[in-house]
Amino acid sequence: MSSCVMSASRVSCGLPVLGSSKTLGQQISALGLPKISFRRSFPSSAGILVRAAKKDVPLPDTKVEMSEEAVKQNEKEEPLRVFDNTAAGKFARPESERRPELGNTNFSSVMKFDGPAPETINGRLAMLGMSWAVAAELMTGQSVAQQVVDGTGALWFLAVAPVIIWASFVPIFGWNESPDSRKFGPFNAKAERWNGRAAMIGFVSLLLTENLLIHGPLFGFV
Repeated sequence: MSSCVMSASRVSCGLPVLGSSKTLGQQISALGLPKISFRRSFPSSAGILVRAAKKDVPLPDTKVEMSEEAVKQNEKEEPLRVFDNTAAGKFARPESERRPELGNTNFSSVMKFDGPAPETINGRLAMLGMSWAVAAELMTGQSVAQQVVDGTGALWFLAVAPVIIWASFVPIFGWNESPDSRKFGPFNAKAERWNGRAAMIGFVSLLLTENLLIHGPLFGFV
């Protein structure tokens, strides 16, 4: 696969923009717009993929660069390859087909089972929900179900969930970034992923325990 990468500041060799003697690259520089890179890959991609440069995104020191070569290497070592020749294999796409860094920001692609958004969003909502469920039970003595039915739990969820979802979509669609493209000390994608999975299991277990076993708040004893 051959590819070519060029920054917007080098597009000066191209055709001038209509109605101006300046080229596109010169106009972008004059306007102070962020430099972008145009990436065209053959034959898998017929379009031009636009990605923000590292220095033009918020908190650039936390950004982890992911090259196409690294993605290809990850594909060879990916644990999901054990499903290649099974019925479950159709649900596991190669990493290069699901990474926003390579231009795969189609909404249906991002929201597929193995896409970058579903587990990230569900995990973040579960971590927030589990934390608040425990805190609210300690403060009010109400179970999660009671908080939703008798209290304002449902309203708080409807107010907060869209913010979490929107904040998760911004890096994916705005900067072509996967959830693992940021790292700051102990805060990284692997830690978030495992904490999110634990929170999802914990939240479901909390609901089942309170509604089927003890019929009341699990943390209401304090």
